[in-house]
Amino acid sequence: MSFPNITDLRLNRGNFGTANDWKFVTVPQADAGNRTQAQIQARVLGGGSAINSGMYLRGNKAEYDALEILGATGWNWNSMFSAVKKSEHFFLPSQSDIHALEPTYNPEFHGFSGPIALSIQAQNVSGFFREYAVPTLHALGHELNFDPNGGRHNGASWDFLTALLDTSTRSYAVSGYYLPVANRTNLVLKTSSHVSRILWTEEKTKDGLLSATGVEYLTLNDAGESTGAHVLRAKNVILSGGTLNTPKVLELSGVGDPTVLEKVGINVKINLPGVGANLCNQPLTTASFLLKNGTVDAGNAIRSAIIDVEPFSKYLTGADLERSKNMLSTPPTGLSTPQFNIMKDFILNTDVPQMEFAWNIAADTNNVSTLTFDRIILLKPLSRGLVHINSTNPLDPPVIDPRYLNAPHDKFTFAKAVEYTRKIVSTEPLRSIIEGPVLPGNNVNTEADFIDYVNTQSQSDEV
Repeated sequence: MSFPNITDLRLNRGNFGTANDWKFVTVPQADAGNRTQAQIQARVLGGGSAINSGMYLRGNKAEYDALEILGATGWNWNSMFSAVKKSEHFFLPSQSDIHALEPTYNPEFHGFSGPIALSIQAQNVSGFFREYAVPTLHALGHELNFDPNGGRHNGASWDFLTALLDTSTRSYAVSGYYLPVANRTNLVLKTSSHVSRILWTEEKTKDGLLSATGVEYLTLNDAGESTGAHVLRAKNVILSGGTLNTPKVLELSGVGDPTVLEKVGINVKINLPGVGANLCNQPLTTASFLLKNGTVDAGNAIRSAIIDVEPFSKYLTGADLERSKNMLSTPPTGLSTPQFNIMKDFILNTDVPQMEFAWNIAADTNNVSTLTFDRIILLKPLSRGLVHINSTNPLDPPVIDPRYLNAPHDKFTFAKAVEYTRKIVSTEPLRSIIEGPVLPGNNVNTEADFIDYVNTQSQSDEV
């Protein structure tokens, strides 16, 4: 079995759909063209940090504080800001990078002695971004954020990467946390092993609780087939299977919604209906425009050099904002009232960003350059779905139904974001070097056209 390159960030998408990926697929998405969609989730040591794009951008302070409002005591911006700074080793831009790109940052927002390398992407970045992108964003009224990692990430900023300075070498959980302690005698790492269920005490405590006593796991051969079941006894069990595998292991262990468990013949150990519910992932799409021949040097950047994150008020018209408000008068299906109220408040009463536009530029073998917004992402979708088991075989994939674009507000604002890229490229100085649209093409013009585009051309963001 061959495994693609993990350490080179330029090759991260080469891991998708390979042995380093669970290769999960959704059920047909009724509100997104009735298409199935790949759900990228790493099946490799280091998890998502091993195959993701390496882009690093902290959320808004209000988003972290909302965790505590919803009941996660102690989880707020202040506590998490301190923790994430401890995890990073920020490398200041080199003098050549400063001269080439003029990147900005605030050292107070970063750590300098943690295990995960962080740097600003400046190597081989095209002059297009300084000469055209930034002035165009200013003309549109978008701010240039000095450093988006201090609790307010609004506006455009240079791309921070979990990579060693001036390289494409990935810094991730394995290089930062595992390898430095891999030789410890009290640490045993079992690879090619698949957890099948958590083991519990026979009797509940007086509070009606169960205690985990260990896990059952399967050893696997190179074909991914089980070669036997084993039991590992432990005083403590930490379940960290990711968005899609964690509910699967819980349900196989008898924890979840009784209607789901009883359907496949699993005895209910703990009645917890929320397991597998509230599934949410960000939909992503792209838009691209041909540049006039010979106007810019495309460079050779690792990722999108500029990330622009904005509230709806920055790209929706006044009339569209009123339509957004009216849509929010009806809560979407599957989203709890406390969550909905917080998200509605973010949209209507704050400037918490809701949409991401990642700017990228590349040239083909004929040196024809294209500007691509390669990550147009609805950051806080209201649509909620489900992930559940449908068999007792731990090697079977879960049934995944994110219900993408099920909430009408999601589809409306997502389509409007794609339409807004036309306004971006129609604004000077960018307008002067635009030849025309590539995707979506000139045949996409009306609101219905753009809605059809996101229905048929959107995909799942990385899980």
